[in-house]
Amino acid sequence: MRTAVQVLVCSLLLASPCTAVAASVLETRAVPYLDDPGRASYERWLRANLPRAVAIAPGGKIGWFGGGPRDTIETVREKALQQCVAKGAPGCALYAENLDVVWPGQQFPPTPPPGPLLNTWNYAFVPDARFIWHGPASARGVLVWGHGYGGTESESRGIQPQAHVRPLNNAGYDVVRFDREAMSDSRDRAAGWLRDGLQEMRRLGYRSIIVGGQSRGGWNSLQVLDTPGLADVVIAVSPAAHGSGGSTNLSAQADDLRAVMGAVAPSRTRVAFVQFNGDFFIGDADRRAELLRSVAPRLGALLLIDRPDGLNGHGAGNSFDFGQRFGDCLMHFALDPLPPRSCPGKAP
Repeated sequence: MRTAVQVLVCSLLLASPCTAVAASVLETRAVPYLDDPGRASYERWLRANLPRAVAIAPGGKIGWFGGGPRDTIETVREKALQQCVAKGAPGCALYAENLDVVWPGQQFPPTPPPGPLLNTWNYAFVPDARFIWHGPASARGVLVWGHGYGGTESESRGIQPQAHVRPLNNAGYDVVRFDREAMSDSRDRAAGWLRDGLQEMRRLGYRSIIVGGQSRGGWNSLQVLDTPGLADVVIAVSPAAHGSGGSTNLSAQADDLRAVMGAVAPSRTRVAFVQFNGDFFIGDADRRAELLRSVAPRLGALLLIDRPDGLNGHGAGNSFDFGQRFGDCLMHFALDPLPPRSCPGKAP
């Protein structure tokens, strides 16, 4: 793994601050000009999904944009510069974009990830190039993220993992997609693939394993709780299992979840469960919350984020707002073996 080596270049004759050569995008103290509020804004930018860009000015102003699913790198560059200029700052220039520092003299492109860590006809474990890659020997652990299921004619492979994953990547976790071929992607079959893949992640040497996902990806993550040792943490966002292999009756969704929870084996695995108001696919949200609370004694810890205000619908976990509000909370829960820290909108 290549690491950034900071070389401070200072001049007592210049008004500009010290700058760092070849600084990683994560090294907030290497960003020129910024005061503490500016660095806090930069850290918020680091929690945004790609494409993204950030601009700074000699007076300490900062402007950034990121996380828009329909934006291009060209549009986010323009919006970042516009936001910087709108603050009345002359001399705005791009400091970083996506994972790269582009500031003159500090350019630091990230290490590209390898190809799939596991590749079969039906599924693959693919390092996502939109996240910083560390490698099994250097990473703090790995987060395996599963996409949803939209039917046999819907292609979901390659979808960018949700922005709440970004703080864990910034903290040293590799991010690997659990990509599944739609024609063969039944609920229980996919759970079997996931169990096999997580064992392979252990064999590769990852010290900590987090598994999570959206919708069916979250449901499959809950299913692996029947096997102790596969995952240290599960993060299930809007878990649901309709379609092939799952109930098509919304009223039966809680019963399906009851069966999954009934199979949970006692372990030290910590589980975060997220559901939103207005989610058509979850059935009875109150019953689901009670099912999770009932299984808590068999888990290392439970974090229930239950219908937080201002976030609605099955896809609310995909939103920029969810990532900004709950990304750090989920990261601390995943990393801390102690009882979960408070989260905004967390159920008691």
